[in-house]
Formats: sequence, structure tokens, C-alpha cells
Amino acid sequence: MTQPTPTEPNPAIASVFREFLYADIDRVRSLFAQLVGGVPEEERATDSTSHKFNVGIRSYLGYAREGKAEDYQQRSLLDALFPELEQILEAEGWLTDISDLVHDSSSTDTAMLRGRATEGSIIRLTADAQLFDAEYVAQVLGGTSIVVDGITHISGLQAVAPPNQPKKGGGNRGGERRGRTTPPSYTESGRLEDLIEDFDPRFLGIHPQFLRDIVRVSRGMFSQGLHMLVSTEGGVGWSATTRLQQGRRYLDAEPDVLFSRYGTKPQAWTIVGTVGHFSSPPDAAAVQNMNFMSDDGSTVSRPKFVKGLNSLLSLVAGQGFADTPPYPGFSIIPMAVYRLIPRVDQVSDST
Repeated sequence: MTQPTPTEPNPAIASVFREFLYADIDRVRSLFAQLVGGVPEEERATDSTSHKFNVGIRSYLGYAREGKAEDYQQRSLLDALFPELEQILEAEGWLTDISDLVHDSSSTDTAMLRGRATEGSIIRLTADAQLFDAEYVAQVLGGTSIVVDGITHISGLQAVAPPNQPKKGGGNRGGERRGRTTPPSYTESGRLEDLIEDFDPRFLGIHPQFLRDIVRVSRGMFSQGLHMLVSTEGGVGWSATTRLQQGRRYLDAEPDVLFSRYGTKPQAWTIVGTVGHFSSPPDAAAVQNMNFMSDDGSTVSRPKFVKGLNSLLSLVAGQGFADTPPYPGFSIIPMAVYRLIPRVDQVSDST
């Protein structure tokens, strides 16, 4: 069987089904238009001409073939744009699949990946990945605190005040100034940790403040939104991070809906996008003498200031505190995140 040429429709596209978690249609349309000269929105076929598009494109995709069938077909091509784009990018050498390299257990040289994929290049990576959203963590733990508090009241277990419960006017945060016995509510503060309500710690064996601290760490380490963290088992130990921006196609569900669908355990996802940046090894010496003055000492050097703070951020990221991949790692600006839908015979063979 010969390999289809770019001017012939690829039959393999119809046999591969993708379940999209995320698709940035605007970026897909932009790249598609640059490659083929336009973006098809619908397809029509009649007895006089074969296919016409309301936005003209060259015959690059092979839709200009003649036909005599007396039929009329109109269908949206928007969902088909990305599979077609992925094929074209790979055929013309714009897209590089780096999955084999990051999973290579014999490779310990970080330069090998950077030689194949530089910043800005388009890559495809299939690996186990986890979804994470600090807001979802707060919602789950906040809901848990409400349930536990309700159960203890219904069952009559809360006979005495929980131990270590701050008293009015005591040493709790702002207690004397504000006269509070409990932390402020989420509607008052807007902080995710304040979704955790007070409950009797004897029921779970943990104090509500412990849950608040977990949420504080989560929102401190991860900025608002849905994150995907990719880990590999290759010799280098590459890691990758990607932010799935809200409002893009397919990513239209609330975090609790997404996690109820896909769970919290790692599973295989395919990410297609551009390399944002590669992380660098942390350099503690770069932040020891942070001199922001110009060479003559008369003014503040803005380039030195930015360089120094970026070195500090790199050091913080190396400790896993910042929202950026630790070394060795890289960030991916996603165009699409999907998983392949297996055929029935493939599922049967794997069992």
C-alpha cells in the first residue's frame, strides 16, 4: 500500500478517532490557513462540480477532484481541521514526535531532546499525565468539611468543642481585632482555603486547619486554572507542564465535571503544541549578590534587575514551588490534547 500524497485524502484519518480534552481552534485555524491558504467551513458536492468551500483554499487537500454523483453534501469541517492539520505538519516536517526520546531509558543526555525540539517548535508527546486544579482541591475538601460537620451535628457526636479551637479574643488570626471564633468565609475573603469550614476533628482524626493548609499550598504552587503535569520514566527524567486555558473548545466543563469524567490518576494523553521553554538548572550563586545598579553605580539597571529576579524565580521553580517545570523539564503551549479511542478488537487483545 503506497503512502498517500498530500494531494490525496488520507484514509487513515477516518480510522483514527480522537477524544479531545482540549482544542485551541483559533490557533489551529491560523496554522491551517498559513499552510493551505484558507480555512474550509463547509463542504458541498453537486453534479456539476465536486467540492466547493465558502472559504477558498488551494487544491492542496485534494478536494478539487471531479465527480458526477448527483448528491448534495454539506457538513461542518471544523472538527476535522486538527486531524488534517496534524497530518500536514508531520508530512512537511513541521511537527516532531518526541515520545520515543523522552521515554528512552538508555538516554541520559538532555541535549538530545533540545537538538530535536527547540523553543517554538511544534511537538507531539504521548505520555502519562495528571490533571490538577487548586480550585477543585478546595471544593472537594470544603465539601468534606461541610459533610463531616453535618454528620457530627446530626449524630450528636459534637458534645464538646473541638480541641485547639480558637476562642473569642484569643490568639487566632485577627481574633482580638475582629472578634472572630472562626476564619472568614470564602465570600468574604475570596481565598480558597476559607472554603474549609470548622468541624469536629475527632471524626476524621485531622484538624480543619490542616485541610486549609493543604489548600493554601495548592493555590500557592499552582495558579488559577487547569494544569496538566506530564512525567516520564526515561533516563533523563523529563517532565512537562501545560496550562489548559478556559474558554477553548471542548474545555467547557467545570473542574468537578472534568475530574468526575477522567479521574485524578495518571493516564495516557497526547499533547500537540509548541515548546514554550526549557527549564535551566538552578543557580544559587546567581542570587547571592543581586546588584541591580549600573556599572557606574549612578542608576538602577533594569536589565540586571530583571535578570536577577528571573534567576530567583528559576531557583524557586527548581524547588517545585513555582508554576513552571523543574529541571529537566519544559513547558508546552497546547494546540490540542486528546486520547485515541480504541477499537473493540484492540481492547479485546489487551485483556
